[in-house]
Parts: sequence; structure tokens; C-alpha cells
Amino acid sequence: MAVERRTVLRTALLAIGTGAAASCSDNRQASTPQSSAPPTTPARSVAPQPSPKPAPPTEAVEIGHGPRNIKQVALTFHGNGDPALGTELLDLVEHAGAKVSVLAVGTWLVAHPEMATRVLHGGHDLGNHTMHHKPMRQLAAADARREVHDCAAVLRRTAKSPGRWFRASGTQQTTPLIRSAAAASGYATCVSYDVDGLDWQDPPTATVVRAVLDHVRPGSIVSLHLGHPVTLGALPQILSGLHAKNLRAVTLSELLQ
Repeated sequence: MAVERRTVLRTALLAIGTGAAASCSDNRQASTPQSSAPPTTPARSVAPQPSPKPAPPTEAVEIGHGPRNIKQVALTFHGNGDPALGTELLDLVEHAGAKVSVLAVGTWLVAHPEMATRVLHGGHDLGNHTMHHKPMRQLAAADARREVHDCAAVLRRTAKSPGRWFRASGTQQTTPLIRSAAAASGYATCVSYDVDGLDWQDPPTATVVRAVLDHVRPGSIVSLHLGHPVTLGALPQILSGLHAKNLRAVTLSELLQ
């Protein structure tokens, strides 16, 4: 009986050991799953693409005055007429310590190219006031573009730059057509004005002085003209009146910087 019991126990222990070994083997196989998915391909790096350049504006903006919170004004002059009067006016302005902006007609600069040098050497602004001073509101689109473009070309020849500013001829306010013509020649700004000096009517000197000083405010852009004797006569009183109002005459570039 003892021998039979030992034989039974040995048989039972062998059965238990075989089952444990089988169980560990199964666990090892389960812990190493076999994947049927194909191996992944490393992602390819993509070079960054440059941002597209913004398209140039199709229209310039119109500006009628500068900031109202600064004690500055811009005296702007349509560049045309007798260059001797223009030179005398610039001498007077500079003697008073003021700066101005001249928006020149192209044909005037063709006839008097030295005036471009005179304006710039005085520290003033020089800009575009069309080639022939035609009424721009009445022009077709191609003609309006030509008026701006041709004056810009003259400015490049005489002043080495087309200037920053454009003013339409024959109108205070611009139209989409005029603003598009300005933008086509690279001008971002059409300069209007909020004070008309009325000197183009050749009235008495006192009329021009009152037209300016009664309406000028901080930030004003004043429209005046070279080549009119009344403008030259009114300018000393205008400059004195601006000083009394604590307003300094500066270029458009300074006023609108």
C-alpha cells in the first residue's frame, strides 16, 4: 500500500508540473503578439512655402487733413506759373523758418526743371499734380492714368524720385477712377485739402488771408498756388497769423508721418 501511495503521488506531481510548464509557455506567446500590419514609412519633411506677396492696392486713399491733435498745418502749393514768383515765395517761406509742399504740374517742370532742385534744396516736399492740369473728373480711365504717369516720369528725371504725394487737378475730392490712376503709378495717397486759400481767383490780398486764417485748424491742409502775385502778398500775414495761433507750417511728410 505504501508503494502504491508513492506511485500515485509521483504521478500527480508530474501532472501538475507539466500543466504549469504549459501555462508559462502560453503566457510567453501571448505577451509577444504577432502583428500583420506592414511596417510604417517615415514621414517626409516638407519645405515651408514662402507667403505670397500682397497685391498692390488698386486704389490710393484720399486724405483731406492731418491729425487734429497736433499744432501743425501743411501749406501746399500747386506748382505752376512764373518761376520767379515761385522762387521769391520759397525764399520768404524759408526766411520765416517754415516748410511747405509743392505739387508740381509736369509741363511746368519740363519748362523749368531747375524748380525741382530749388524746392528740394529748401527742404520742402515735391509731388505730382498731373502732367497737363486737366479736369480729371472728365477724363477716361486711360487718360487719367497717363496724366499721373507722365508727371511721375518727369519728376523722376528732374528730381530723381516721383515723390510721395499726388493731388488731382480740377477737383478737390477724388473719384475711384482717379484713385486707381494714382495707385497705378505707385502713389498710395491722394492729397486733398480742408482749407481753400482762394488765391486762384486772384482776389484782394485780404480775401486770401481771411480764407486761410478764418478756417485753418490743427492738422489742416491748405491749398495755395505758386505763380499768383496775390499769394506772395498774402503769405507774410498768413505765416504771422499761424504763429499767433501757435500753428507751425510743415511739409506733408511731417504732418502725415
